[in-house]
Amino acid sequence: MSEEYYYPSESYDSLVASAGTIIKDWNIGDWQGDYVYLLKNGNKFGFTVVGYGSCSYCDALEGCENDEQVEELKEEIVKGIFWGTAEEVEAYAINDHANRWYYHEHEWKTIKRELKAELRKG
Repeated sequence: MSEEYYYPSESYDSLVASAGTIIKDWNIGDWQGDYVYLLKNGNKFGFTVVGYGSCSYCDALEGCENDEQVEELKEEIVKGIFWGTAEEVEAYAINDHANRWYYHEHEWKTIKRELKAELRKG
C-alpha cells in the first residue's frame, strides 16, 4: 500500500501575491534560501522575506499536508509583510542598524540598490 503525497497547488509567489501585486522579487540562495518581495497594494508598499528549503522537512510549503495547512501558511506569510509608504518601507528594509541575516548575503547589495530604485519610482 502506498501513501498519497499532497502537492500544494500554490507557490510562495502566489501566497505573497494574495496580499498585493508583486512589483519585484529576488532570490537569495540556491536549493535553499530566501525570497525577497516588494509589493504594492493601493498606495501602500509591502516588503517581506520568506525562507524556503530543499525538501518537505525544511520547507514550510512543501511540508503542508493539505489545503488547510497551505491557507494557514498563507495567513502567516501575509501577517509578516511590512506595509507603509515608499519611505517607510525603504527605512524598514534598508536599516543598517537592524542587522538582519540577509544583509550579509552577497546578493543583498544588488537587492538593496534595486529595491531603492523601485521605491523611488513611487
